[in-house]
Amino acid sequence: MNEWYFIVNPEAGHGKGLRTWRSIEKELQKVEVSYRSFLTQHEGHAEVLARQISAMQDDRLKRLIVIGGDGTIHEVLNGLKEVDHVQLSFVPAGHWNDAAKGLGIHRHDVLKEVRKQKRMLTKTFSLGSFQDHAESPQSVLFLNHIGVGFDAHVLRKTVHFRGKKWLKRLGLGFIIYPVSFLHSLWSFKPFDLALFIENEKKVFRQVWFVIVCNHPYYGGGLEAAPEVSARQPGFQTMVVTDLNPFKVLLFLSAMVFRKHLGMKGVTLFQHEEAFLEADEKILFHADGEVIGATPVFVKASERSLKLRA
Repeated sequence: MNEWYFIVNPEAGHGKGLRTWRSIEKELQKVEVSYRSFLTQHEGHAEVLARQISAMQDDRLKRLIVIGGDGTIHEVLNGLKEVDHVQLSFVPAGHWNDAAKGLGIHRHDVLKEVRKQKRMLTKTFSLGSFQDHAESPQSVLFLNHIGVGFDAHVLRKTVHFRGKKWLKRLGLGFIIYPVSFLHSLWSFKPFDLALFIENEKKVFRQVWFVIVCNHPYYGGGLEAAPEVSARQPGFQTMVVTDLNPFKVLLFLSAMVFRKHLGMKGVTLFQHEEAFLEADEKILFHADGEVIGATPVFVKASERSLKLRA
């Protein structure tokens, strides 16, 4: 076998990333596979590592395996934007793992390959790209979805949660997201949105959620847009209006049973390009990573994701 390279997010899934890597590493040593591993140390580090590894190894880099969550694979994709010859695999070890559900990836696939119990095939998936006109002149790739509004608000609170470091040390990191969510229910202010699709402008008032979906899964397995597939270019965008804290809980509960699409205030669009502009700067995230604020232009990327799975 050629030398394998691993980018590992040890903090993914409250430590699941590190545990998953240790189990894979033991198997690699048993079968004497040559490998090098790189552990991320902070947010954005996976993108830097991917860019550095690909630059250093050039044509010698044949196999790169990413262990982590949705944010980790998001960073690596953007670090490898100019490298098409890399055989990329993903081992989901995050909290939500929407990418794994949307692409049909299983955590033990790479282990089975190492043990020669499975022959990995290369599958092709579509990607999206976005451009934050205010802050990033270059387009950024995404795999899962873009969320504008409430969910980005929750994620920002989670990232900046007071005492987060100490709670994690005490083994209480799991409470950070629920507390941030409950606080956001009462602190979030809905906004007005102009959505431009195929030169047609649609205006929405009192918006809570805008979710641009590249595959069905969102928020840890909820089927936000059941009819979209990462095998085909294009998105389904869902705009949700006229909620209150109690209706937000009802909406998310309905999504569990795929009953949300028939609810009042839920509108769904199919498209390949869209421009979103709010009445003020509204946060948005891509693949669970808070990126910036509106306005944002979203389109189907010309590049695709080739994944060994």
